[in-house]
Amino acid sequence: MTTHSHAILNMALLSKRDKPFLHVYAFIGAVLPDLPIFVFFIIESVIRKTPERELWGTLYFTESWQNFFDIFNAIPFILILLGLGYYLLNSERVTVLAWSLLIHCGFDFLTHHDDGHHHFFPLSDFVFESPISYWDRNHHAGIFAPIARVVFLIASIYLYRRLKTRLARWCLIAVNILFVASYLLFFLNN
Repeated sequence: MTTHSHAILNMALLSKRDKPFLHVYAFIGAVLPDLPIFVFFIIESVIRKTPERELWGTLYFTESWQNFFDIFNAIPFILILLGLGYYLLNSERVTVLAWSLLIHCGFDFLTHHDDGHHHFFPLSDFVFESPISYWDRNHHAGIFAPIARVVFLIASIYLYRRLKTRLARWCLIAVNILFVASYLLFFLNN
């Protein structure tokens, strides 16, 4: 799933109308696992000017980059955070953040075929190769992507009513417009 789809879905799942400050923690948890990939892209593409084919075909899969990605997608670490937040700190903010991280990893686990993470890092090097990919047509993206778009639009409608500020609502609308546009450009042109 794309980063913005994780954000919309997690915020919709974890939102509470009477506690809008929790949106921030759901958002951070939804985005944080993908943050290392943005760092990777900036360093390798923008700074080092690595060609795109080498970037996604070779460098992405090197052990050092994969370890960096895996730290942010490691379910054992997230479960520790969840336990700390819920039991030790009694913090709703930390608990929502951890649940959001966990939901992100769960959806990634189910929608990545060739590009999955070591979700059980550092305990295991196992990578689940899902039969479904959110982007690869060879692994049912042609079926999954439109269904996912509808789910995210429904989640957006639900979330829209829970957002308190006009700015937040306009940001949600803008993300959805970009989301649909990217789908039309990527899937309908390939």
